[in-house]
Amino acid sequence: MEIAVDNDVLIENYLGLLNSLSRESKVKVVKSLSSDINNYDISENEWIDRLYGSFISDVSAEMMVSKIRAGRQFNREVAGFIIE
Repeated sequence: MEIAVDNDVLIENYLGLLNSLSRESKVKVVKSLSSDINNYDISENEWIDRLYGSFISDVSAEMMVSKIRAGRQFNREVAGFIIE
């Protein structure tokens, strides 16, 4: 279920929070927002990579899986049942 939120209400809420900040903190917020706006023109792949925290590698997914499986070490012992 999606809730419709009025942008003006959100802006007013944020401004209420920002009013209590110091001047230096407000300048940091403005710089951060400006940087975010300037970086808005990134490609679709870069945007998706940012969401999922993915990384770029020359190693294939299959090779990574095989290395993970090869590196597994099982050292637990299964106890047998004692039948009397």
